[in-house]
Amino acid sequence: MNEMTREFCIELRGIELKDRNVLKRILAITEGRTRTYRLVDSTETDQADILIVNADDNNTKEEWAQEFIGTNGICMIPTILASRSKLEGTQYNSTSLPFFPTRILKLLDEVTVKEFRFTPELRIEEPKNTEKVNNEEYRALGQRNYKAELSNQELETFIGQTDTGIQQNRKRNVLVVDDSLPIRKALDMKLRLMDYDVHHASSGRQALYSIQKTHFDFIFLDVVMPGIDGYEVCRLIKRNKSTKNIPVVMLTSRSSPFDKVKGRLAGCDSYLTKPVEHEKFEKVVASLVA
Repeated sequence: MNEMTREFCIELRGIELKDRNVLKRILAITEGRTRTYRLVDSTETDQADILIVNADDNNTKEEWAQEFIGTNGICMIPTILASRSKLEGTQYNSTSLPFFPTRILKLLDEVTVKEFRFTPELRIEEPKNTEKVNNEEYRALGQRNYKAELSNQELETFIGQTDTGIQQNRKRNVLVVDDSLPIRKALDMKLRLMDYDVHHASSGRQALYSIQKTHFDFIFLDVVMPGIDGYEVCRLIKRNKSTKNIPVVMLTSRSSPFDKVKGRLAGCDSYLTKPVEHEKFEKVVASLVA
């Protein structure tokens, strides 16, 4: 397997045969996916990447705790507790029995991201039709500005807006603006695992409307989009008194010094080149919340 795919081995502890067979059929459908999963038995514990433990069986839980939980209370292997009743107050990942396909697969995927930092989605390339934009087309895109795309009323509404009417939520909000659906989904997954509430916009106009209604802690903003480009959206954000302090991270498939200078002139706070590398992404997010 290459760095974009990986097989994860799962060992079951105390799971009944009927539930084991259901899970085996569910895992079979992951063949060919970025993440594949297969069951291993107790003789292959050293190969197991993830444990699924029957939380309804006290003996199983006790054996698991003695074998895998250290004196510091930390489990030495990523574990999912499975139960036929709702589990509360546990620090471990949990799921319900019987296994439900979408629920258990989503949880397993989340574990691979949190525990193994396996995030090939964050290396999604820019679609080919936007990668090969020639210099003349790129200059033409840069010449299109918000005045040609927005009415005077829209401009006055956004630039002159105050905090009144913007919804303030305790949970941290992030806006991802990109016309590429795969890139929006990739960033969405990573940010949600970091406990952010993620909002989406596929164009500059949609982004501006979202910003009028919701307070965002920071914004990921694509440069080349249909209609208003990212530079113009960033300028408008920084001209608005109520949004000028929101950090803006520009997303681009280009890494030339000219593009970075243009982004800084527009007022952006940071810059990420697509495909987005996992370590750089985490570093940028950490700098925004520091």
